[in-house]
Amino acid sequence: MGRAGYVLALLNLETWLLLECWLYKLCWASDEMKLGSGLTNQSVAGASLSVAVQDVFDEVNSILTLRETGNTVTADGTEQIMYINNAPFGEFRPIALFLDLNNMLLGDATEVRVYYRLFTGAALQLQDYAVFTGLNGGLPNGREVAIVELGPNRYGLQVTLQQTAGTNRTYRWKVHVEG
Repeated sequence: MGRAGYVLALLNLETWLLLECWLYKLCWASDEMKLGSGLTNQSVAGASLSVAVQDVFDEVNSILTLRETGNTVTADGTEQIMYINNAPFGEFRPIALFLDLNNMLLGDATEVRVYYRLFTGAALQLQDYAVFTGLNGGLPNGREVAIVELGPNRYGLQVTLQQTAGTNRTYRWKVHVEG
């Protein structure tokens, strides 16, 4: 299946109807400009088409909102994947991973690692890591949630968790992605 076919397969009926509506708006604005014999009414060309393009632009931007995913992971001493976008269809913009460290107690140690793939076919490479130790991950001032900032990527991203000391705990996490 080609790239265009893949895109169409991903579109649900609602999205398809929105696209059809936008195309209709643009075609209607374009038809309003025609006078016959291939002539165009320049006095309405800019206004009508410009309004239609702006309407479509506003509707598309209203779709580009935050979305989130999350789950729980029960540590087992190995490095475990919390979040992965292994082969994105295009550029995507993850914003942050929120990790609940409320279950951590004295003697616990947990590592969070962030990996990025920088080029097509390349391996995921370690970009950042953080170690959390003790009660609530050692966060100050009674905080219980760690925030791991993430950046835009085109070729893949993975965030892992590994508990390296203490009793294995359950961790709740959530990732927010723009678009």
